[in-house]
Amino acid sequence: MSLASVWSEPDLDAIGRQTGVIRVEHSVHHSAYGTIALPLAVFANGRGPTVLLMAGSHGDEYEGQLALTRLIRSLDVTRIQGRIFVLPAANLPAVVAGQRTSPLDGGNLNRSFGERYTDTPTGQIAAFIAEELLPRCDVFFDLHSGGSSLRHLSCSYADLGEDRATAEKTFAALEAMNAPLSWAQGGIPAAPVAGRAALRKGVIHLSGEFGGGGALNRADLRVAERCTWRLLDHLGILPMAEEWRAPVSTRFVFNEQAHFTYAPHEGVFEPAADLGEEVQPGQPAGYLHRPEYPGEPPVPLHFAAPGVVAALRAMGRCRPGDCLFQLLGEIPRDEILRRIGALA
Repeated sequence: MSLASVWSEPDLDAIGRQTGVIRVEHSVHHSAYGTIALPLAVFANGRGPTVLLMAGSHGDEYEGQLALTRLIRSLDVTRIQGRIFVLPAANLPAVVAGQRTSPLDGGNLNRSFGERYTDTPTGQIAAFIAEELLPRCDVFFDLHSGGSSLRHLSCSYADLGEDRATAEKTFAALEAMNAPLSWAQGGIPAAPVAGRAALRKGVIHLSGEFGGGGALNRADLRVAERCTWRLLDHLGILPMAEEWRAPVSTRFVFNEQAHFTYAPHEGVFEPAADLGEEVQPGQPAGYLHRPEYPGEPPVPLHFAAPGVVAALRAMGRCRPGDCLFQLLGEIPRDEILRRIGALA
């Protein structure tokens, strides 16, 4: 027999309710045989699909962490038809520190899913998720928020994939989640994000942004919980309660590079638009001031594309390259369906 550097104490393939940890070896001066213990819950019963619900990829994104923690406490395994893996604090060192990246290695878990995995705590967590959990799954729902640096409108997100069958199933799940903003993206960013690992494994990838600003917002938490329960109901794994059944009005949106506004230099950012506001190209986005040089005039910033302000910087001071705004452009539902129909 051989020992592993990362292993799950719950049996990933067993029937029933299990709560325990995934252990990641972390040998340091004060603990030669130490481990990082990531909380994991496994619920399996009957016949049905498998879904991975994950939050805490970034430690300062709180709505998803609490939504999944509540789900673990309340879930009755006898009502399930299928299997649910729940990782409420996926990058535990970052979660405990309340920061985006791990204090152990500086690792950003959602940027650690490339073709190869680093031999670091964050890299090993990514490897276990990608190579042990995702191959057992049909659907992956990864909950995010804007974190400490951004406030984000609540929205669900879907990587439609590159083939028609996957896109149709993914879009159906996105619609079922019924968030106020339903963000359907035709191509996943060319970055080592978790969604790329899911698509490599043939797993439907769904995500969402629910609040931010380094604090917990009750309204955004409710949207995160609603999307989670409605997804489980749509998959046939677990019927949702009546409180989640009433539909809400949703707008379908997309994202492109022109939707971002970045800081050209260091300074204090004064926004000229609010979260949720509709803006047009050329409209003032804000101003960058440098109080350390009070005689200098502020630098005006302008939006490059139309859209709704979906994310707004939550920190006053910024550095060159910091994201100040992200817009989302509205797209008709029929246009999404037309693009899906054009896929092979």
